Amino acid sequence: VIFLAVGYVKAPPDMAFIISGIKKKSKIVIGKAAIRIPFFERLDKLNLRLIPIDVKTSNAVPTADYININVDATVNVKISNESEKLRLAAENFLNKNTEYIAGVAREGNVREIVGKMKLEEMVSDRQKFATLVKENAEPDLAAMGLDIISFNVQNFVDGNEVIENLGIDNIVKIKKAAAIARAESERDIKVAQAAADKESN
Repeated sequence: VIFLAVGYVKAPPDMAFIISGIKKKSKIVIGKAAIRIPFFERLDKLNLRLIPIDVKTSNAVPTADYININVDATVNVKISNESEKLRLAAENFLNKNTEYIAGVAREGNVREIVGKMKLEEMVSDRQKFATLVKENAEPDLAAMGLDIISFNVQNFVDGNEVIENLGIDNIVKIKKAAAIARAESERDIKVAQAAADKESN
């Protein structure tokens, strides 16, 4: 009874207990109970909760059309529940804190995708940019036992007001289109009115 009491462990759903020592392959326990042989097996823990990471480029990155920008984004990663990935995570992050895990890959993949897209495309379709970064980063993080849960772009910033000018250009185009539409509508009304007056006469 004492032996069982000392060796009894129960892992919560958001924590992986790794029991190693006797067998060549360690035992992974998530959300259930297990028995650890005291003195012969050791117990280590891996946190499976979401890890939010603030991703900011440390310096300006040139886009595909050679405009330097800074990217501000947030990404949520976590240690994978899949057994093989979890074993990789144990090799890389066992007894490491979340700050260490968050620091493994903050901006490399962001910089790579920025260099492949034009500024206007990134600004007008942030979701496409986020998806490309996520897809590009997934294999690298999977090799370390991590899953990307989400990637969201907060802001694009450039030092030459190019993004602001793109906005002004779009506003001008919208106003121009609206003015043309209004003029055409007024013309159609006048034509219809003239035709009605002619028929009346």
